[in-house]
Amino acid sequence: MTNSIKAILLLSGAALLSACGDDPKAANKANFEKALNAHYAQMKQCVKIGSKPNADGIIQEFRTDGSMQDKQLPFYNRLVNLGLLEAVTYQKDMKNFSGQVTGKADWVGYKFSNKGESFLRPSSLEKGAFRTGARQLCYGTPQVVEIVNFTEPAEAMGAKVSNVQYTYRLVDVATWASDPALTNQFEWLSERISSGSIAKDDDLVLTSNGWVHHSIVK
Repeated sequence: MTNSIKAILLLSGAALLSACGDDPKAANKANFEKALNAHYAQMKQCVKIGSKPNADGIIQEFRTDGSMQDKQLPFYNRLVNLGLLEAVTYQKDMKNFSGQVTGKADWVGYKFSNKGESFLRPSSLEKGAFRTGARQLCYGTPQVVEIVNFTEPAEAMGAKVSNVQYTYRLVDVATWASDPALTNQFEWLSERISSGSIAKDDDLVLTSNGWVHHSIVK
């Protein structure tokens, strides 16, 4: 066999291997890692702050005239100090049991600042039957460390699905996420931020364009 023929065969074999490796529909670790990272690049890792914004953007409010004190007030004030929220003061009518206005009460309301809004997960990405309308403040992006295992793709509800076991770590972690106000409010947050390998599993679904996270498929 001449050297030129050997070279052609080697190049052909390399091209074939490359083509197989580039198949987005193949059930392999590379495709699963790509699908998971693409999912997390959008969804990120977030915490729910307050409740559904009202017409003025207020996500939480407290009465401040001394008649009622709330243990959550220092938490929201700290988020103001971190630049994530803005506090606005106003008065609201006080009413008796029959609905008659008896006076005015002082209140403070909190809404996301421009900085805070830059960390919000787009509301269009929020799905599920238990969606409340409360906004999610995102503090980091999961990145796959290792695909540990996966099941052979199988038919489920008209789609081909594989359950993927993997580990991930957080990247691009916001500096404010390590503030004691956040780590005390969410006791698991500090460990999640510092961990280099968090175990998880997810179902991935095969589409015409390749594998995607199950939450993307309607």
